[in-house]
Amino acid sequence: MEQGAPRIALRPFRVSDAGTVVAWFRTPEDALAVAGTGAPWPYRAADLVAASAGNDRHPLTVTSVDDPDDVVGHVAVVRVTATTGRLARIVLAPRLRGRGLSGELLALAVGEAQMLGLTELALFVVPGNTPALRAYAAAGFVRGEADPENPEYVRLVGSWPSG
Repeated sequence: MEQGAPRIALRPFRVSDAGTVVAWFRTPEDALAVAGTGAPWPYRAADLVAASAGNDRHPLTVTSVDDPDDVVGHVAVVRVTATTGRLARIVLAPRLRGRGLSGELLALAVGEAQMLGLTELALFVVPGNTPALRAYAAAGFVRGEADPENPEYVRLVGSWPSG
């Protein structure tokens, strides 16, 4: 983590966090990079709330350690089977990008997945999102086989022991 970057933590997502997160999506490409090809434009708070609903979804808000009300990112852990899952809607506030926090965010998300008993995670990246691909590779994710249900994405996978 870059010196001067805040320490981050995860807490359960609150509906009131959604407006802050979607304000970072200034273009359709921003929404596409985070929410995928099915993302509506404009992407609204209600869209993030709806995407976060369901017993299989564990949406999390990234905050600074010093201020749990300071919303600085979002990630969701989605259970696919008893031991597999995926990370979705991974985003950091624009003011914090490029400061070395993506690895910490991913480590925290993997830790949450492990606490849920998940040992394998996948995530999908829009082709050409080089910063995301680099960050995920540094966190231990490798290219997996293409997902027939989501062929438009680069599928990355990682395995960890359960927590």
